[in-house]
Amino acid sequence: MIKISPSLIGILSECPRCLWLHFHEDIKRPQGIFPSLPSGMDGVLKTYFDGYRSKKKLPPEVDGKVDGVLFTDRAKLDGWRNNFKGIQAKVPEFDMLIKGAIDELLVDSEGRFIPFDFKTRGFPTKEDTHEHYQFQLDLYAFLFDKNGFPVADHGYLLFFWPEDYREGVARFTTDLIKLKISPAQGYEVLTRVHAILSGPKPSAHEECQYCAYREVALGDTNL
Repeated sequence: MIKISPSLIGILSECPRCLWLHFHEDIKRPQGIFPSLPSGMDGVLKTYFDGYRSKKKLPPEVDGKVDGVLFTDRAKLDGWRNNFKGIQAKVPEFDMLIKGAIDELLVDSEGRFIPFDFKTRGFPTKEDTHEHYQFQLDLYAFLFDKNGFPVADHGYLLFFWPEDYREGVARFTTDLIKLKISPAQGYEVLTRVHAILSGPKPSAHEECQYCAYREVALGDTNL
């Protein structure tokens, strides 16, 4: 069974050959030095949101801007946030297990789940920045739906980036983006992944630097 996550799909989906090699020949992209700032910010933001959860309030960054409230069951939320557990579902027709760890979760007035994700960047968002994360929210919608939870037709991305630094305090700017999502779109992502993995070795994306390195530096055109 193929075990995959929204984040792994995001890393490899830009190049079908990298995706194919990862699972068929165990040839993985080198990880390099992991940027610790986004990971550290992720923990800080979760604690920050949890503080408002205990008060049954929304943080000012999203208060009045979202149509839901923070999910109140901390035990379930902590499990779904856990990278080793997360929320998962089997897709037997693709012989696939997908597992994802969410950042945050809202619930609307009808009890529907609204996936919510933090994104820490070094620079302000561009007009199309949010498009690169559409599939992640769609996959979270799929996972919740597959586990029997009602899902809203939208999710949120909250971007953070540093604006200035003064006397030991860094100030961050935020941008909240609302995206249309659906379990069906999430399933379509998995359909495309399955089509790549069940077929012959595909061509590399023309801008994939990893495949270019394998071919030029290693002299291996068969990868």
